[in-house]
Amino acid sequence: MRTNAGARAGRWPMLLERLAAPDFAGARLLVALDFDGTLSEIAATPHEAVLTARTRRLLTALSRRPDTKVAVISGRSLDDLREKVGLTGIYYAGNHGLEIDGPGIRWAHPCAVGLDLAIRETLEEELREFPGLLVEHKRLGVAVHYRGVPAKHHRRLRLRMQARLFDSPTRYRLMHGKRVFDFRLDVSWDKGHALQAIRRTLKGAWTSVFVGDDVTDEEAFATIGPRALTVRVGRVKNSAAQYLMPDRKQMDLFLDALARREAGGPPPEAGRR
Repeated sequence: MRTNAGARAGRWPMLLERLAAPDFAGARLLVALDFDGTLSEIAATPHEAVLTARTRRLLTALSRRPDTKVAVISGRSLDDLREKVGLTGIYYAGNHGLEIDGPGIRWAHPCAVGLDLAIRETLEEELREFPGLLVEHKRLGVAVHYRGVPAKHHRRLRLRMQARLFDSPTRYRLMHGKRVFDFRLDVSWDKGHALQAIRRTLKGAWTSVFVGDDVTDEEAFATIGPRALTVRVGRVKNSAAQYLMPDRKQMDLFLDALARREAGGPPPEAGRR
């Protein structure tokens, strides 16, 4: 169920208060985070996106807590994601959760296979006319990045991608994110399902947390449901997430509050805005 996220745009302090609640501060947490736009700033190209030194330190501190498990779930390929984050002992889920690797789990969706080579080659050839376009080949699909494409070409590019989707005899799915189209096999699975799969490997009760910034993360918010804590990064009008984080600048504060929380008391940063 989608909520009016615009009305929550000024409620960032409410999220910190939620983290300070005794039942949450003392809980065992499975914290799942998107990468681009959440852990890292959106970059001109996927290659340029990086974790800041502070974000890496906070993520490391959070992952070392015995009552916390960390997962990074992204549309990036699994190998690319693991290289970008570079931490051991945490969970990685790539290709929008179709591949998972971490303590006690190494899994790929049984229906997830790569795009047909002919489709890959045809798609890249058809898109050569768009200036500034970057086609990223992933094991389970293709990402078409158009951040560098002039705005006057965006509508034509979208129509071209949709035509390729409908003309294919195989069932593929077109996912539209922030200046990117993800083209992959049509499988009923999203980042929320990946988080649930990771949670099932853990013994006992764990509270799920998921933070994402894109349209593709909305599916995860809906899949996980209201029993988890969900956060959308950015100023949007509607979201299935419970809370809004105005922009990525609050992410370090959020990680710090989680990493330093104490059972029965507020996290040290809860009073800051």
